[in-house]
Amino acid sequence: MLSLVNRAGAVSTALVVAVGLVLAAIVEEKVLPVGPRHRPVAAPGPTRGGARHTPPSRSKQRRKPVSPATLLDRQVKKLVLDRRGAAARSAYGVRTVASPVVHQSRFDKKRMWVLGTEAIPPPDDSTAMPEASLFLAHATGTTWQAALAGTPDFAAMAAKAPTSILSAGERTTLQKFGKARSAPAGTRLMLPWTIGQSWALVPTDHGLSFGGGDGRVLAASSGRIYRLCSSSPDRGLVLVIGDDGTTTEYYQLDRLTEVPDGEPVRQGDYLGHTGTDQPCGGGGASRPLVRFGLRDAGGPVSLDGRRIGGWTMHDAPGEAFAERDGVRVDAGNPLLNFGIDVSPSPTPAKPKTDPDRSPDPAAGPGGVDAQT
Repeated sequence: MLSLVNRAGAVSTALVVAVGLVLAAIVEEKVLPVGPRHRPVAAPGPTRGGARHTPPSRSKQRRKPVSPATLLDRQVKKLVLDRRGAAARSAYGVRTVASPVVHQSRFDKKRMWVLGTEAIPPPDDSTAMPEASLFLAHATGTTWQAALAGTPDFAAMAAKAPTSILSAGERTTLQKFGKARSAPAGTRLMLPWTIGQSWALVPTDHGLSFGGGDGRVLAASSGRIYRLCSSSPDRGLVLVIGDDGTTTEYYQLDRLTEVPDGEPVRQGDYLGHTGTDQPCGGGGASRPLVRFGLRDAGGPVSLDGRRIGGWTMHDAPGEAFAERDGVRVDAGNPLLNFGIDVSPSPTPAKPKTDPDRSPDPAAGPGGVDAQT
């Protein structure tokens, strides 16, 4: 009898243990994470030529389509490097340049036309003026046709662009800018600051800078204003494109004028203050200056031998100075702004003896310090 009881107890114990193991397995299957050895193995797909067909990965299946704006950005950057890269490498003295800064500034209502700006950033240790200009683009199906200022396509596209992109006056100016190949020697420019003030002449890489006085930078020529390298209206590299295609450029400005892009400014109008801001890149911005340059659609125009406000500028490598009627002002010394040179002759006009005297009304716009 006792033997039967012992056997029944053993069987009961075995059943309890078995039930416990089953419950534990169920809990492990439902609650605990499944290890790699428990993951189901997908059946091999159909084969072709003995090779297993691998289905496309989820990452490729879920890849988002590239937006038209991104496509245009990539295309313009490639176009800029192809067309302007060599000139930028030569101006900057480098073997490679950084990716261009591209801004799509203005769209038409259907977003089929774009007016934008581009610039190749100078190296961090360079004081060269950025290689920069404008571009137009037109959507054709799923692609963009883009053209840089200075190419035949740019002038042709400017003629076809809708009025929501270019007004009649702006269209005429940009067509001339797109065709310009040299700034006319007779273009009457003024020094880009208040008449009667003396600012320091500062040499930079392939150009000149000025600083001092009240710091207010004025337009050296009349034209239409454009900001580059920034989507903010109060900063950027400033271009003033004249009606004859001649363009003056100003870099390192703060507190820019409120005049919108594409609108006219007159010679002598306020553009901004000297500063250290360099949204297009570059170096040497330890003190407030304005980097000043002259360009046409093909690129920068040398200031060497150019007359500005009656001063003949000399910008040879390692030597920068200005001269007028036998008076020479070397780099680092103050340069007095006498106003606009109205002489029809290439010979510099005789400077006024009293710089505080009001400018001659015959000098035209720019003789008065315009305040915005």
